[in-house]
Amino acid sequence: MTLLRILLVQGFRILFTLAGIWSVGAMLFWLAFLAGWMPLDHSWSVVGLHGHEMLFGFTAAAAAGFLLSATPVWSKTPPLTGPPLNLLVGAWLLGRVAALLGCCLPAWIQAVADVAFFAGFLYFLTPTLWFTGNRVHRIFPVLVGLMAVGDLLTHLESLEWTRDSARAGVMLGVNAIVFFLAMTGGHIMPMFTRDALKARGEDPSFAISPPLEIAGAVTLTLVVLADLFWPTASQAGWIFLAAGGVQGVRLARWHGHKTLGTPLLWVLHLGYLWLVAGLLLRGAARLTALLTDATALHALTVGAMGLFTLGIMARIALAHTGRPLISPRALTLAFLIMTAAALTRVFWASWAPEVGIPLSGGLWIVAYLLFCRIILPILSAPRPDGQVG
Repeated sequence: MTLLRILLVQGFRILFTLAGIWSVGAMLFWLAFLAGWMPLDHSWSVVGLHGHEMLFGFTAAAAAGFLLSATPVWSKTPPLTGPPLNLLVGAWLLGRVAALLGCCLPAWIQAVADVAFFAGFLYFLTPTLWFTGNRVHRIFPVLVGLMAVGDLLTHLESLEWTRDSARAGVMLGVNAIVFFLAMTGGHIMPMFTRDALKARGEDPSFAISPPLEIAGAVTLTLVVLADLFWPTASQAGWIFLAAGGVQGVRLARWHGHKTLGTPLLWVLHLGYLWLVAGLLLRGAARLTALLTDATALHALTVGAMGLFTLGIMARIALAHTGRPLISPRALTLAFLIMTAAALTRVFWASWAPEVGIPLSGGLWIVAYLLFCRIILPILSAPRPDGQVG
């Protein structure tokens, strides 16, 4: 089989590959623009383009790859392959080309090219997940839809159809991904951790608490609404604190402290801890003057999204290609470096941004280069057991 045919066997292979490569490429572009090495002739600002591509480019590809690996399991249906997958991948690539050629393309072409990925993904995803028999899964098409709306809002401002919708669009996308991570964590982390502990002869309780799950969904919904309708209101800080508190209680019930010897598990628990910290820090930023909302926000984007995404892509890549669930040393090192990138961006960059921001970006690049070095050859090779997947 050719390399491209192997990558297109299942959606997670090609989309995780693109996410890994773009996570490095987009960060390199950001650092080059930040240092003044590359001029920016674009309808967006440097910060706007950076936020858009890390969120609606890199993170969206990783989220789509996860759902394309999980949906066949949840729905007992064949995976998305062939022309539909090719179209979806082509739409994502078209969006990245349009972003890079922002100086040369009309804004409406950029918008159509970029939003086409989310529209196509919703078209292929929604019918399957909506009728799988588990109503909880219906939240995922809704969250992808919120990302699509957020992406559209960023383009409406560049089209000059709105005055200040870009920030609202980015925050809608961020909060949709935070919600996505919370739902994903609740699905997979108790199961993965329970299986690992049972293999060690332990059998801890992972009972689901329906009131806690409802509280998590309600508070995260309020976070979405708060950023849309009260983007600067200090009172919204209490909503962020409540959401962070509920997610912290959920995380504490998943026995993360027992996973320290298993990198492919502790990276997920640590990534989720960044989600909890990010929500709490956002609440503190609204209610006090101790830190800015931008600093708190990067606990979610660099910490939660960067680290959790790294961990889940690595685990799925190994599991779904028939490899042992053992983290190579270089991959474990990537998890640690990504943790350092988050700590640097949130704490060091808050008092020395001229050093902390580029250092954090450099650490991000090193972590994802290690991911690419270890995982991309696995994604581009047939399964060792000869099965299709």
